[in-house]
Amino acid sequence: MLRTTYINGADALIIRILSLFSVHSMLGSALVLLICFTIWQLRSKASWKIKPGMLLLYFLESVCFALVLLFAFGWLNTHCALALNEAHRRLSDLVLYCGAGIYEELVFRGFLLSILIAVFRPVLAQQNAATTAAAFLGALLFSIFHYIGPSGDAFSLASFIQRIFAGLYFSILFVTRGFGVTAAAHAIYDIFVGIINL
Repeated sequence: MLRTTYINGADALIIRILSLFSVHSMLGSALVLLICFTIWQLRSKASWKIKPGMLLLYFLESVCFALVLLFAFGWLNTHCALALNEAHRRLSDLVLYCGAGIYEELVFRGFLLSILIAVFRPVLAQQNAATTAAAFLGALLFSIFHYIGPSGDAFSLASFIQRIFAGLYFSILFVTRGFGVTAAAHAIYDIFVGIINL
């Protein structure tokens, strides 16, 4: 069994909110994710049957979206030799990278972007304007979030702007392709960046 104390910022936020309700289990955030998926599935009235072929296609689509972002930021070209020479990977790092993508998408796109769209919809006349305004504000908050708290990154303007663009990119994916593809693309992207930077 994997034992790790590594958690990402979105996971830590969910754990902190749950602690307000006297839920102190590290599995609390996973339970929140499971409940959200169940509610989503029930509300969409979609089939519960898992189609392996479609799952594979969604996975490959997510890999492609992750690679687009990776190439857009230019990291693959800069660090390709380093990535190919690195031999060992740590399972705890892989879990952290996957969790960061999934929980950040749950918090920032599943909750925040959806709430912001609902808030902007009555204020702005057109649906596209509400979605665009929500995406920009959500991307800004997504970027800021990475610098908050003791585990936050040291601020740099370049990484701040880069994260705003990433937030916009994932918002577009969320609105056009849904949560699953977006969360998988984010998790796969984080894995690629983690592997390159090892």
